[in-house]
Amino acid sequence: MQNITGQPVVGDNLYGRGYELKALWECLERGEHVLLLAPRRVGKTSLMLELQRQPRSKWHVIYIDVQGAKDAADLFADILAQLAGHPAYRRRIENIPGWQAAKDILSAANVSAKAGDLKVEFASAMRADWHRRANQIRARLAATEAEGRLLIIIDELPFLVARLVDHGLRQDAELLLSKLRQWRQAPDLRSSVATLVGGSVGLEGVVQRAGLPGLINDLVPFHLKSWSRSTARQFLYEIGRSSDFPLDDSTTEQVLGLLYDPVPFHFQLFFQALRGECRSNPASLARSLVENCFEQRLAGASGTAHLDHYATRLEIALGKPERRAALAILSRLSQLAPPPECIPVKELQQLMAGREDAFRHALRVLEADGYARRDGDCVSFRSNLLRRWWQKHHAGGAS
Repeated sequence: MQNITGQPVVGDNLYGRGYELKALWECLERGEHVLLLAPRRVGKTSLMLELQRQPRSKWHVIYIDVQGAKDAADLFADILAQLAGHPAYRRRIENIPGWQAAKDILSAANVSAKAGDLKVEFASAMRADWHRRANQIRARLAATEAEGRLLIIIDELPFLVARLVDHGLRQDAELLLSKLRQWRQAPDLRSSVATLVGGSVGLEGVVQRAGLPGLINDLVPFHLKSWSRSTARQFLYEIGRSSDFPLDDSTTEQVLGLLYDPVPFHFQLFFQALRGECRSNPASLARSLVENCFEQRLAGASGTAHLDHYATRLEIALGKPERRAALAILSRLSQLAPPPECIPVKELQQLMAGREDAFRHALRVLEADGYARRDGDCVSFRSNLLRRWWQKHHAGGAS
């Protein structure tokens, strides 16, 4: 097992997610379409890529990342390009009726053409009437006689929807979400195509901001949580053994206490930082070194590259009033002692007197997206690392 901190992990490096993979496949095999809900950095994309890497028998999986997509044409062009490169679907895709451009693109591309290159060509050809082309793709999928079922994974869909809304293209966002819903509910695709949607920003918050929540209510929520503390503890043992950098029980418990919430990525970062600080010599580990590593390398300026997305992505998930409320909530929560110390909701509400609707919406998004934890009527930061980093770099930033 390797400690990988810069990229999604699959195979043996995807640690402690056997149950979730099994449960996801069971959900998909029941015919459900899934909305994968997860706090930040718990391994959502890794889980998606593992579904693609090792599909169940009689399943074909394509993975679409639309974080950089400009519009709906990019999304459906990516689906088309993935299908065109798949041996079970290419022959049917080649025969889309009445679309000479698709035939020309495919005839000019050799069998090994990259999906990314095909996507660019397809997007250019279908941009003017992507919705009609999407219907044609759907019709070809319904007619496909490939053995098995197709799983279409769409990652970072909230980014694309938010981008359309922020550019004054709410109608385009509505049309896109409606088209995807039509695919999911089409009787002729029910037994042959499943969909899994996710994103590092909650889709529910984005569509609610756009006023379009009814267009995703057919998706079944699947909650991917942080590790349990026992899984996190076992991970530190396993990665220490694999890396010739074992952590003793005292250091393991100190790491668990400092991070508090067992977010997989944060444990990977902490282990990497400790190993680097000790020059791979576990004998030099001490409580003061672990504390300093947490404060300086994780929660300090050098941690910004890994944690700043928590701040920037609030701009995607929330409108301006709700974003002000979220920043005020997080600023106040960051002043608390480490979790589980918390603050009553009524006290937090006073920060946004007269803007109760914005406060309630912001708090729901902060809970769903992994910033805050609510226990009864009390709220705290979910992660002590995020609390400490926010306190250092963003406290007071509710402007």
